[in-house]
Amino acid sequence: MALTQPWYGVAVLLLLVIVGVAAWLWPRRRRSLTSALPLAHAARIRALPRFVQLARARVRWLVIESFALALVACGLALLAAGPVSAETLDEQRSNRDIVLCLDVSGSMSQVNRDVITSFADLAAELDGERIGFVLFDASAVTIFPLTDDASYIARHLRETAENLGSGEVAGTRVGDLGSSLIGDGLASCLQRFDQSDTQRSRTVVLATDNQVAGTPLFSVADAAQRAVERDVLVFGIVPSDNSVAATDDLTATLAPTGGEVLLLGPQPDLSSITRAVEASQESTMRGTARSQAVPLVWPGVALSLLGIVGASLAHRRRAVA
Repeated sequence: MALTQPWYGVAVLLLLVIVGVAAWLWPRRRRSLTSALPLAHAARIRALPRFVQLARARVRWLVIESFALALVACGLALLAAGPVSAETLDEQRSNRDIVLCLDVSGSMSQVNRDVITSFADLAAELDGERIGFVLFDASAVTIFPLTDDASYIARHLRETAENLGSGEVAGTRVGDLGSSLIGDGLASCLQRFDQSDTQRSRTVVLATDNQVAGTPLFSVADAAQRAVERDVLVFGIVPSDNSVAATDDLTATLAPTGGEVLLLGPQPDLSSITRAVEASQESTMRGTARSQAVPLVWPGVALSLLGIVGASLAHRRRAVA
């Protein structure tokens, strides 16, 4: 525990001590200014066992009441001093970025809804990651940038799945280089990562059949090399009936990034992606943690309440005694 404003606590404690001393001396001063009532044989009365017993009980409860009031003063002073405790926060949840990258060319039209369903399942398995979503064909369009808003992610994935069957996706057919430009699409998805000057875990989940139908500016191998240079893990998802040659080629191309290629079945096993994301984040951020000062109110409140209860009880018992 540390104090953020210790001098405030000292000032409050001194003020309460001054008030306490004044409250103690003022009745005694008033009694000294008034004439005492003459009482004969007062010494005999003070020597009586019952008088001695009551006097000791009164003194005992007075001491307890004073101690309880001191607890109240300490509690208030502690609250004024602003106690805090250092809490170490795990940065794991805020340092993982994932871009979902979907090929929406004609050859993928039959499986795109299944792909987005698998994306939604993957997003549901992860916890706290920032996720972005990009569609591409001849050009790329961002459906939503990196965000950790789970409801926002789920809603836009659902809406995209509903709208994919209604025709060409706006913004994905810009240019005259052809269609299904997978290398360009992957390169565009790599551009969606922000905070390039910070150390973060970055992953691209690329869903494509790896069937190029144009002349891309970047080959898939070129884009994968850019991913390696930027320390981005790239996973592939391909249709279950995809060409073996195209799947093997994509697997070999993405292997240097550390990612695998998964088949999109009725219930695709995405656990390898989640494990790889967590392992990548752990190796990237191992040993880093952030300390945060958390207000520590309960000790001061507990002391004050304990003192108030004790002082009230002692005052009542002293009055009876």
